[in-house]
Amino acid sequence: MNAWVLVISKEYPDHWDLAQKDGFWDTRPRTKIEPADDIFFWMAGTGLIGWARATSATFELHSSHPPAHWHDVATGGYRWRFTLEPQSSTPVRQPRWKEMAASAGITVPTSNGRIEVKDPKGRAYLRDLFKKKPAFDEAFPDGLAVYAPGDDLRKRAQRDIAVRQGQGQFRDSLVNSYGSTCAVTGSTVLAVLEAAHIDRYYGVHTNHVTNGLLLRADIHTLFDLQRITIDQDLRIRVGPDLIHTEYGNHEGKVLRLPENRSHHPDRDALRRHRESCDWATIPQSP
Repeated sequence: MNAWVLVISKEYPDHWDLAQKDGFWDTRPRTKIEPADDIFFWMAGTGLIGWARATSATFELHSSHPPAHWHDVATGGYRWRFTLEPQSSTPVRQPRWKEMAASAGITVPTSNGRIEVKDPKGRAYLRDLFKKKPAFDEAFPDGLAVYAPGDDLRKRAQRDIAVRQGQGQFRDSLVNSYGSTCAVTGSTVLAVLEAAHIDRYYGVHTNHVTNGLLLRADIHTLFDLQRITIDQDLRIRVGPDLIHTEYGNHEGKVLRLPENRSHHPDRDALRRHRESCDWATIPQSP
């Protein structure tokens, strides 16, 4: 997974708003954007205005594709498009270009227009410009209901667990494929096993067994936080901050796989997850 900085002309300040509404971005020359790449939008004279994640590779535009609403659509010469999922329009900090370029490893000016950021540290830096550090007492995400006096807490807990587990056919398919066993720990306690997406959830089409792992709840959390990943040999890698904890016992162990080879996790999706872990290219100490 790579990151890109796309520069928007100050003449078109609402193009980022249009991109969020339409779910795509058009370019003149082809840009080698791939699914799950991070896209950061910089506006001349303003700074960072948005962060999105690509949900498709760049493809050539045809008349059958949905029309764009750019103000210069008739004169812009747009020939290529990729679809995207907005992540944030509110950076937690607004650096100047010189500072951002130095921290992200960017060596070209904004006039380049489309700037690829390959350095994992640079990608992490750009993401962190939009990420609010969560407080320890912050409520669960994903729309879990806020407590109100008089709630039946047992029923509420059951609803919240269902949200975290990923109820429905996706979880059922993973439970069946993995024999009700966590792919990392070997736990067979079904109540704590959850459906984890490898590539981020981009809609129901990503609820495919090859884009999932059946994981114990705590392992699922660490996998989503990019503190545990899977290497090219299907061995478990544990982040350096966890290697001396109880999770370090899983370092180097082979991932448990479904008996049906057609249900094995997608290697490209695992690679993208691994590449999103800034530490994963660094060999671990035994």
